[in-house]
Amino acid sequence: MASHKKEEVKPVLGYERSESFYQTDGHNNYQQFHPNAAQPLNLYDYNEQPNHNYPARPLPYVSPEVRQGFSFARVMLCLMVFLILFASLMSMVAWSVFSSYWPTIKVESFVVRSFEISNGSLLKANWETKVSVKNTNHRSSIVVEQAESSLVYKYVVLDTTSLVDHLEIAKESTLMLLDAFAFPNSKRSFTGDSVHNEMAKDQGRGHILFDLKIDVQVIFKSGVLEKRNKIRVYCEKIKLNFQNGSPIPTWDGSKSECING
Repeated sequence: MASHKKEEVKPVLGYERSESFYQTDGHNNYQQFHPNAAQPLNLYDYNEQPNHNYPARPLPYVSPEVRQGFSFARVMLCLMVFLILFASLMSMVAWSVFSSYWPTIKVESFVVRSFEISNGSLLKANWETKVSVKNTNHRSSIVVEQAESSLVYKYVVLDTTSLVDHLEIAKESTLMLLDAFAFPNSKRSFTGDSVHNEMAKDQGRGHILFDLKIDVQVIFKSGVLEKRNKIRVYCEKIKLNFQNGSPIPTWDGSKSECING
């Protein structure tokens, strides 16, 4: 009777042999696989509910270095805004000063106290003038540091007076400058000059013309800002008439604005 040799079943390399997976049948030479029963994924029901016994989730931690960085940025931003506002304010103030209008100058009065021409070669005369200096600015005042006035006849300076004083003209206000001229004087004296001859001719025609040259050193002030300027104006063709045979001429009263020279 032939003997049947039992076939040896070797396990797969790397895995242990399991009798529950590999079984042999005495009558059939094949392996029989018995899978395990499927196990449920959830062994029990679980409903997640909030647990009020635990504290709330804490806020994220911010390092002190980050907070200091934000504080420094805020300080720098505020500083920049302040500097911009300050620069804008100073620009407006500077604009109000450096864009100021020059004062308006007019002859308000011209009086001849004495006027004598002897034989066409000798002149003795005294004049008094009143000139208005008006500040038309509404943002800045004007300080008159120095004023110099010259009485001119046909481009010849007869006399010069100076005023050295700090006279302030408030905003939109007017200042009067009074001057007195004389001829001859310690600075100028003419003898046998053509000036006398020309004046004698004008006297015969019944009128004579004079000019005023005015140099003013002014300061425009607005707050803490100042700006200095030198102004030169000419008050031309101041007409005086010899009326009713009088040897002393009188001003006709025409007030014209002096022009910048």
